[in-house]
Amino acid sequence: MALVLAAGALTATAAHAQTAPAATAPAETETTAVDTVIVTGVMAGTVAKKANVSFSVITEDDMSKFTPISADDMLRDMPGVVVESNDGVARNEVFTRGMTIGTGANTSGYFWSTILEDGLPVVPFKFSGFQDGYFYRADISTSRVESVRGGSSATGVTTSVGATFNYITGPVRPGGVIQTRIGFEGDDLHLSWKQVDGAYGWVNKAGDFGVGLSGFYRRSNGQVKPGWDLNHGGQFKVNLYKDYTGANGSGSFNVVLKHLDDTNAELTTFQQPTYGYENPQEIPGFGRDVNLFMNGGKQTVPNYFKDGTHTLDPSDGYRYKQDAVSLSWRHDTDGPWSFTGAARIQKSTYRGQSYKPQGLASLASAAATRERFGLNINNLDRTPGYYQFYNAAGQMVASVANNINGSQLGANYRTGAACPKVTATTFQAAGLCIVSNTLPNRDIDMRGGVVTATIPSADGTYNSGTVPVDSASKDLILLTRAEDNYRASDDYMGNFTATYRGANYSFNAGLYVSRSSQKNDNWANGLGVSAWADGQVQNLDVKYVTSTGTSYQLTDAGGWGSYGSGLFTTVSQRAKIREISPYVGASWSPGKWDFNGSAKYQRFDAKTYSETWDTRNAGAASLTNGGLDGDPLTVYDNVYMTKTAAKVITADKHVNKLDYSVAVGYNFSDKHKVYYRWTDAKQPAAGVINRYSTAATLVRPLGPTAFIKGHELAYTFGDRKFNGQITYFYQNFAVNDYPTAVDKDNVSTYLLPENFNKYFTRGVEAWAKWRVTKDLEWSPSVTYLNGKTTEAYTWLNTGANGLGADDDVLRVDAGILARSPQWTISNTLSYRWGNFRFNARHRWMDVRKLNSNALDKRYLPKQDNLDISGQYSGFSKTQITLDVRNVLNKQYISAYDPMISSNLPTNVQVYDIVAQLPESGYLLKRNAPRSVWLTVRKEF
Repeated sequence: MALVLAAGALTATAAHAQTAPAATAPAETETTAVDTVIVTGVMAGTVAKKANVSFSVITEDDMSKFTPISADDMLRDMPGVVVESNDGVARNEVFTRGMTIGTGANTSGYFWSTILEDGLPVVPFKFSGFQDGYFYRADISTSRVESVRGGSSATGVTTSVGATFNYITGPVRPGGVIQTRIGFEGDDLHLSWKQVDGAYGWVNKAGDFGVGLSGFYRRSNGQVKPGWDLNHGGQFKVNLYKDYTGANGSGSFNVVLKHLDDTNAELTTFQQPTYGYENPQEIPGFGRDVNLFMNGGKQTVPNYFKDGTHTLDPSDGYRYKQDAVSLSWRHDTDGPWSFTGAARIQKSTYRGQSYKPQGLASLASAAATRERFGLNINNLDRTPGYYQFYNAAGQMVASVANNINGSQLGANYRTGAACPKVTATTFQAAGLCIVSNTLPNRDIDMRGGVVTATIPSADGTYNSGTVPVDSASKDLILLTRAEDNYRASDDYMGNFTATYRGANYSFNAGLYVSRSSQKNDNWANGLGVSAWADGQVQNLDVKYVTSTGTSYQLTDAGGWGSYGSGLFTTVSQRAKIREISPYVGASWSPGKWDFNGSAKYQRFDAKTYSETWDTRNAGAASLTNGGLDGDPLTVYDNVYMTKTAAKVITADKHVNKLDYSVAVGYNFSDKHKVYYRWTDAKQPAAGVINRYSTAATLVRPLGPTAFIKGHELAYTFGDRKFNGQITYFYQNFAVNDYPTAVDKDNVSTYLLPENFNKYFTRGVEAWAKWRVTKDLEWSPSVTYLNGKTTEAYTWLNTGANGLGADDDVLRVDAGILARSPQWTISNTLSYRWGNFRFNARHRWMDVRKLNSNALDKRYLPKQDNLDISGQYSGFSKTQITLDVRNVLNKQYISAYDPMISSNLPTNVQVYDIVAQLPESGYLLKRNAPRSVWLTVRKEF
């Protein structure tokens, strides 16, 4: 049982950067995982076996076996952890024990878990688009990763009730090391990844003072070749320590300075078009590594929040910067007392410049012409004329006639028949007629058909319809929008812990405080239409030329129109957030028993300010309106947003909560132990800065947003050759965003009855490390999950559907927990032969249901991946590693959407399209193909 159900085990590493005392075994002693001292989730360094926690540790040796693409990627082999790492370096999703709720996007991927850097949060107060993984890069100085899942993680730091991952900087070592890495990615295995890491350390003769420097620089264009580096940037760190011994004991000071400046692309935005999704057939011209990144698209837009303009380049991607300085201190007296402290000051900024494909549309649809450029507002489309589309070279590549008010302009380019005559004076979709089209992929057909709704109508019948309508089936172009935002947080954090250790007991108490000043500025910029082809995504320059010859410019030089539109609302938000959290913990080990417990009280205070710019300028409906530049013929800037006093919102909110966790363990012998742990914890409100953006949301409390109550029953075993842990867990958890509704006066709002959406997960997570022989090691892990949505609440007939509480109707859904695999299995084998070491890692994940709706039968398929690597260390102080990721080049789908997803018949849902038209057009996100990585490390 243990051999099949277990994984990864580890040795202790002393690090000056640890924020709690961690007395380790002598260097010559080989320790096991259950002997190692951990600090994560226990506040004071504790031998793992006595801590009664579900833990895993990744050592430097583990990190060296394979090439991690990101810090998130390093967590994939931990039991109970699922990582969606297809976004590359940053913007990934990480969840544990099936707790997927709240993590369903790369902008909120760390809802239940927290990344620590040397014991303090990388992001103390996160919000949408401002997450842990954005601001942490594991580099050559990272020596160890500690994971505590569930249990005492809840009494550790903020928002870690699911899991805590602590990345620890290694000790300063004299000498230097240079490491170079190149990666060959994509189906054609082109040279993509180029990275250099370096470190240098100096330690005085006494060994009590040292300075270390480390950093990396990397450029990569990824498996796709867009024509520029998708990832470029690096990190630099300085690590200083001083050990001391005095009359009152001994200790150390450690200072770490960090500068991160890294730009990364969002990869999951770009999906491969195919016919079908179960056994997909590639659409000609769109390979697995299809390049759908945008070319060009620069624009200059108004600042809104201050005078002037700024320039946006959607090809720049996302730039993450963090400057931080941290100080840690520990002191061990000659008696039973010891003390630790840590403080961190940092500034984190995020600049998002990107574009988002919004979907596909036919040139002959209003979505691609009329609504896209705001002509449904100023009624320019009531004048007969032509929409003309030009490429970057100024050549007209498509033309669409708009017939109205008795006109009959142009002929259909496919049939040669005259376009229809439309006598109506208001816009008619039938009047849009494609006169010419030389754009690529104009003959792709979505392969639609008849679809029947699985949701009945009021009379009990099931509506049917043909999708898409013929005019929307071909001549496809890509609808695009711009993302333009800036987010920042200035943070101050600190903790202090005092520990008293007796003969068989200990007591510790501490205080954690943090304060953040956050900024969140989003601009709703342009909308565009683009050619849809591999390597040819570029917004088109669009004009509307009336039948009398007047030409209106619908887009700017970057191909963007309708400046005041887009999915993003223009907002400017500020928040000042403070947390004060005292903590206590105790342990007692009489005989073969280990009792321990911890509690954390948290007080949050938040003051927020929000202004929303979503009111159209007064002249937007007039064709004589000059817009921002004063020219009525430049229609792209005629519609812009203004601020109204009613949408300037301030809030002052507070919340208190208490988390606690207790455990009892029994040691059958030095090698075998069982423990039981109970945890009751609450999650404070996430996204405080944008939580109070309307008058309606002011009635919401600050939180808590979620809670978890969990049981753990574990068996821990181990000696030097074979050790590990098997943990059964059962946890109820719930999430509540405190929805609001409009009262009968159609003005005031009220909070709907408390309706925490309730879920549970139960299962087994296990890991082991087995030294089969002196040269052969095996590290298996497995997680079995059975998760359910118990009660998911939907309130009907509220707000616009019906005012007041009298007609509120509650619908409660239940079903399989979304995106939670039942089985996840990982095995790593490592074999040494002289100066060589060979490693193999196999990971397998079961199917996952996309959501809990019983009518929705969509599943994500199984994942199957094998990596191998070979290492040679026969040269002096040099190690060469060659590893191949996805060596069998297996393909699996991590996300998919049908091309037919809008303008559906009444009651027809997207999942009906998937079930009834499985061979129609789909947009797939696949895992990365086989890649090859060469790493050379030289010490001197």
